[in-house]
Amino acid sequence: MSWRTGAELFCEIWPIIDVKVQPGEFRNEFIRDLVDYFLKCDMDPTDVAGIHPDVDKALRNLGELADADE
Repeated sequence: MSWRTGAELFCEIWPIIDVKVQPGEFRNEFIRDLVDYFLKCDMDPTDVAGIHPDVDKALRNLGELADADE
């Protein structure tokens, strides 16, 4: 999958994930693992950064996004 296709797919499914996966530790882990999988499939992290704070948190946890105060 190309980086562009991966980012487009992630952005298309994100609204469903946001509604269906309830806040909590499972959501944090689920999003982190999903983002990690998409990154391994060649998604560019800059293409999904900023779509939601939870996605940004996952990117930071994976070392793909610097903290705002750094």
